[in-house]
Amino acid sequence: MAPTLRTLLAEGGNLVADLLLPPLRRPGQAPAILLRAALLLGASAGLALGAAAGLIGAACLLIQRGLGPSQVALTFPYLQPVLDALADSRRSSLVLVASGAALILWLLLLAGLARDLRRRWLALTALLGLLVVATAVDVAFTEGNGAVIEALNVRSAPRFWGTAVGLTAIYLATLPLQFLNTYGQGRFALAWRERTTGAISGAYLEGRAYYRIETAGTIDNPDQRIADDIERAVVSSTGLFFGFCASLLSLAAYVLVLFSISGILVVTLLVTTLAGNALILRLVRRLASLSFRQQGLEADFRFALMHLRSHAESVAFLRGEPRQRTLLGRRFARVLLNLERVIRWRALVGQGTGLYAFLMQFVPYLVLSGAYFGGRVTLGQLTVGSIAFGQVQTALSFLVDRADDFSGLFASLHRIGELRGATTASAVVAPAAAGPPPPAEALLRLEGLTVSSPGDGRVLIRALDLSLPPGGRLLVGGPSGSGKTTLLRVLCGLVPPAAGRLQLPPAAAAMVLPQKPFLVLGSLRDQLMATWPEPAADGAIAQPDDGQLRAALRLAQLDTLIARYPDLDAEAPWDQVLSGGEQQRLAFARLLLKVPPLVLLDEATSALDLESEAHLYGLLLDAGAALVSVGHRPSLAAFHHRVLRLDGQGGWTLG
Repeated sequence: MAPTLRTLLAEGGNLVADLLLPPLRRPGQAPAILLRAALLLGASAGLALGAAAGLIGAACLLIQRGLGPSQVALTFPYLQPVLDALADSRRSSLVLVASGAALILWLLLLAGLARDLRRRWLALTALLGLLVVATAVDVAFTEGNGAVIEALNVRSAPRFWGTAVGLTAIYLATLPLQFLNTYGQGRFALAWRERTTGAISGAYLEGRAYYRIETAGTIDNPDQRIADDIERAVVSSTGLFFGFCASLLSLAAYVLVLFSISGILVVTLLVTTLAGNALILRLVRRLASLSFRQQGLEADFRFALMHLRSHAESVAFLRGEPRQRTLLGRRFARVLLNLERVIRWRALVGQGTGLYAFLMQFVPYLVLSGAYFGGRVTLGQLTVGSIAFGQVQTALSFLVDRADDFSGLFASLHRIGELRGATTASAVVAPAAAGPPPPAEALLRLEGLTVSSPGDGRVLIRALDLSLPPGGRLLVGGPSGSGKTTLLRVLCGLVPPAAGRLQLPPAAAAMVLPQKPFLVLGSLRDQLMATWPEPAADGAIAQPDDGQLRAALRLAQLDTLIARYPDLDAEAPWDQVLSGGEQQRLAFARLLLKVPPLVLLDEATSALDLESEAHLYGLLLDAGAALVSVGHRPSLAAFHHRVLRLDGQGGWTLG
């Protein structure tokens, strides 16, 4: 689905809120918080202007005091307007009052915000101030270039060398500010990415949203959206925001420079630039939609490669390389086809902008040539006018020149917004029609439970009544597709029941062992501690020591694993170095660290021999845990009191 203006604005606001605004406690807060942010941004801009003006004024006065008026006129002739403004007490007082008002408003609006938010607003204000200083330095260089050309024109060596030395001194003096500007914007983007990634990945994990998104299949490649799209959106937003602010400052400064030379030049510039931008935007509009589609196709191709990598052994066993080559080629062909269109439209946009830039470079000379030949404009002023004309044109063309960046940003914003919306929708889904905890005599109780297939809504289990006491053991059997695993998903809250009532123990009182264990990225210790609660700051949640971890591995008959990896902090690609049986034993070792009252097993011993299966089930029986097992093996019946058999048509028997 193509992005709409509403979705782009909504996600753009969310992206800004991730970094600079407090979290919403209720939906009605949004307008007030956004208004506060807008006022804060305005106050920050005013404060940045005032602080930069004060810094520039102080520097000019320091230069005048150190060199004297005559030497300043020779080396820094372009500073005279600033010195004249400082000498005007009325203008100085006005700037001081405006800066003070902006500071007071800024401090009032920051009151009540968390410390980290205040620091981010301070960093933003400082970066805006650096942009003002950078613009002033740029104007000084433009005026200095004009002074150098004029000195050459009149053959004045003192003026030439004095101005050249002054420009060099300004450049060297402002090098630290240039570094701070570049470094500060990079750090700003880094903090922004950290906050946004934390917010979205937290929502992705909250309430098992990741599972519901995956099973619903409505959002493709959420991993790529979190890892890549956020990074692209944040870096692009940072560059475009500060670039836009710099363009506004440059526009204001150089329009004043142009007005001091020729008012007609300003009018001509506005007309030609706006007309050219309108024509180029017609070309850019198509490019934006193609760029959005390109990101989705690239993500699909990357996902296919990841899928092949994760199933490498199965493909090798089946000799499925020819088919995989065909499937990958098909996806990559779509990537190349759309990319060819992107290249074509980029070339068209490039040709259009190139022709426009070529023609526009002659406009200031055409407009000012009459005044120059008539002696009303000097060669230095003509040079300054030409440079200022180009700077204003660049500022006015900012949106068009950065159209490619905007199209990529819009595509990333749309993909992030889809993911954020999906996590929000998943968070508000009720986990199941769960009732209060079951009474003491029943660890698990189902009343009239009806379970449907998540895919087609077909009824798998109809009106199931079941009670499981503490220590009770239930085996669930039936043909493939009869709803055995779906029943476990309902019991875990992953899938809501179609009807009926569940009375379940607290989540901490149950644990699930799936057929294919989940192996985390990390050490052997991380594998064992994957489901263990995070350690509390006060030490209330005790963590198992190395002896307990090794004991759990031995109970699960993983002595050879201890011998191969005596260091529990050793890392390895566990899904590759461990066999299917070892992975299932490792899952049991994880469980044996602290056996909960209820254990749900979904063919958790399918890769084990009968002797190992009997040993591990015996450990659970010794611990007194209640069991709900799904499996096909006849040997499992010996470890259970009752058998629930499903027929896949809604019927069931309990014996």
